[in-house]
Amino acid sequence: MKPDTNTAYGSISRLLHWSMAAAFGYMLFTAVAWNVDEAYFGLIDNHKSVGFILLLLALLRVWWALLNLTRRPSGSLAATLGHGVLYLLMLAVPLAALLRQYGSARGELKVFGLPVMPAAGEKIDWMVNIGSQWHGELAWLLFALVGGHIAAALMHQWRGEKILNRMAGPRRQDP
Repeated sequence: MKPDTNTAYGSISRLLHWSMAAAFGYMLFTAVAWNVDEAYFGLIDNHKSVGFILLLLALLRVWWALLNLTRRPSGSLAATLGHGVLYLLMLAVPLAALLRQYGSARGELKVFGLPVMPAAGEKIDWMVNIGSQWHGELAWLLFALVGGHIAAALMHQWRGEKILNRMAGPRRQDP
């Protein structure tokens, strides 16, 4: 496994980045699907499970980023602030959902069938209200910022700055 360096992200950073990217793609798909057709709301249990896994991955990713802070590729102030907001939202969105889940008293949270969090004994309105008000709004903001993140990376790559190579990993050399 290759560690982070000043010019590229290492294996663990790339694994966390791309696995979370795939999971966020699924989260966006499910949210759009049931906003277009309520019949897709049956995906909610998988959405919750993937969301919980994303929270764990985000916590791991923050921890890993802090451990590698001095070895990571540097970026502009805008990139640093943008990544900070992305990390903040990656934590805030599922935490708002967990508040709503617990406070609703509608049952324990199960992640792919395994119970991970009990429900409150009775409904806790302030938790439900915060979760209901902020989970969706922050999630759409997160998706919009991820779109901006992708656009910025593509723009830098197009300009010849090879930003994508930092997270895509080194290219194999022809023999």
